[in-house]
Amino acid sequence: MGRAVNRRRVLAVLAAALALLVAINALIYSLYRSDVRAVTGTLDDRLSALGVTSASWLASIGDAGAPAGAPVDRSLGALLDALVRDNRLEDAYLIDPALRVLAGVRTPAGAPLNLLRVDEDRLARAFAGEASVGTGYSVANATVEAAYFPVRRAGSTRVLTLEAGAEYHAPAVALRRTYLVAVGLTALAAVVFAVGLGLALRALERARLAHGRAERMAAVGQMAAMVAHEVRNPLGILRGQIELARERLAPAAPPREQERFVEMLGEVDRLNRLTEEFLGLTRDVALDPGDVDLGALARAVADEVRLLAPGADITASGALTVRADAAKLRQALLNLVLNATQIGGPAVVVAIEVADDGERARLSVIDDGPGVPAELAARLFQPFVTARAGGTGLGLTAARRIAERHGGTLVLESRPGARGARFSIYLPRRPA
Repeated sequence: MGRAVNRRRVLAVLAAALALLVAINALIYSLYRSDVRAVTGTLDDRLSALGVTSASWLASIGDAGAPAGAPVDRSLGALLDALVRDNRLEDAYLIDPALRVLAGVRTPAGAPLNLLRVDEDRLARAFAGEASVGTGYSVANATVEAAYFPVRRAGSTRVLTLEAGAEYHAPAVALRRTYLVAVGLTALAAVVFAVGLGLALRALERARLAHGRAERMAAVGQMAAMVAHEVRNPLGILRGQIELARERLAPAAPPREQERFVEMLGEVDRLNRLTEEFLGLTRDVALDPGDVDLGALARAVADEVRLLAPGADITASGALTVRADAAKLRQALLNLVLNATQIGGPAVVVAIEVADDGERARLSVIDDGPGVPAELAARLFQPFVTARAGGTGLGLTAARRIAERHGGTLVLESRPGARGARFSIYLPRRPA
C-alpha cells in the first residue's frame, strides 16, 4: 500500500512538472508567434514608410531620365545608394513604363527588367498608382521581399522598387532562431527530467516508506533545478533579443507595437520570477544567525504587507528575542502573511502574534479568511499544492524549510475546513 501511495505521489509530481513544461512551451510558442508578427509587421511598416517617403522625394527632384551626369542623376543615384546602405536593403531601382531600369544600385541603369525578380501583377498595380509590400523572390532558401511605389511626375508614372533580404530582416530571423533554441532546451529538460524521475521512482519503491518525505523533496528539488536552470538561460536570451529588437525598431514603430514590446518583456520577467521560486527549492538554506527581535520583525512585515494590501487589517503584537537569521525568518513570515491576504480577500483581518511557548518561541499568523480546505490540509506543505488560484504552491514549502533549518517547525493549527486559518512557526529558545 505504501509503495503504491509513493508511486502515485511521484507520478503526480511528474505530471505537474510535465504540465509546467507544456505550459512553458505553450507560452514560448505564443510569445514566438506574437513576437515574429510584431517584428515582421514593424519591418513591413518601416519599409512601406521608407518607400512612400523616397517616392515622394524622387517625384520632387526632377526627371529621372535626364542626361547622364546631370545633377538630377547624381541626386537620384545618391538617394538610392543611401537607401540601400542605411537600411540594409538588397537593391533599390527605378523602372519606367517600358520596364527599363532608369537607375539602380545593384541593377544597372539601361538594363531590361529581370521579370523573374518581380511580381508582375503588383508591378502593374504600382504603375496604376497602388503601392504594395510583399514577397518578391527566393535565393538560396532565403526570401527577398519586394516593395513597389509609384513615382508620379508631369503626367508620367515610374515605379520605385525596394528589395529587402536577410540582412534587413535580421531581427525577425534572430527571434525565430532564439525561440527554436528555447523550445529545444525545454524539450531536452523534459526528457532529462523524465529519466531522472524514473530512477528516483525505482529508488522510492525499494525504500518503500523509509524517508518518504525527504525522498519527495529530493525529487521535487531535482525537478525544480532542471526546469529552472534549463528555462532561465533561454529566457535570458529571449529578453536580450527582445530588448535588441525594441532598441532597433520601437522608435519608428506605432504606439501599439511599442506596447507589445513592453508586454513581451513583462511576460519574460514573470517567467523569470517563477523560475527563481523553483530554484529556491534546490538551494541550501544557509543561516547567518544573530539576535532577532521577533516583535520588531512582525511589525516590519505588517508594515510592508499593508503597502501591498491596503484594504487588509494587519496587526502585530508581542515581543521576544531569539537567535536566528533575520532575513530568512522575515521571508518565512512574509510568505505566511502574503498568503493570508491573497486567499482572504481585500478586507481580510490578519493578526501576527509573538509569544513565549516555554522552551520554544511561537510566531503565529491568524486570519479570518475562508480557511484551509480539508482535502488540502494533509498535503498543504508539499510543493505545488495551493488553495489559491494562480498560486505556485511554493510559499508554504519555503517557509517550512526555513523554520526547520532553524531547528523549529511550521504547522497549521486551525481545524481544516473551518473558517479562518492559523499558521505557527515554532523556534527553539536559544540564549541571546
